[in-house]
Amino acid sequence: MSLTLVLRSLKALRLIGWLCVVVLVWLSWIPQEWEARTGLRGEIEHALAYCGTAAIFAFAYQWTSRWRMAAALGALAAVLEIGQFWAPGRTPGFASFAASSLGAAIGVMIGRAAITWLVSFAMRFRR
Repeated sequence: MSLTLVLRSLKALRLIGWLCVVVLVWLSWIPQEWEARTGLRGEIEHALAYCGTAAIFAFAYQWTSRWRMAAALGALAAVLEIGQFWAPGRTPGFASFAASSLGAAIGVMIGRAAITWLVSFAMRFRR
């Protein structure tokens, strides 16, 4: 795999990560009537959304501290939950914030584990 391809892939992952943040903001602050639910509990939806976003960021921004990354997404979750006071029909909740933060921490660990696995997998074929 060429270095150019790796760099392009990382840039694409960074863009996707930031698009995920935009989607998180949008879905957190839209009026309740606009919501489309999955059928899962709200806390599970929050955890999955933040887990996926964090995993993408952890993979795309490998040099950033994983705990700083999880804390930043946890802070985003807090801001978005507080912002729901002003979104029509929405109610903020500590359980949603906690689920989002936990999802972010798990996602960062998954993203970093994926990097480790990918590097070890690639090194097997270099011999």
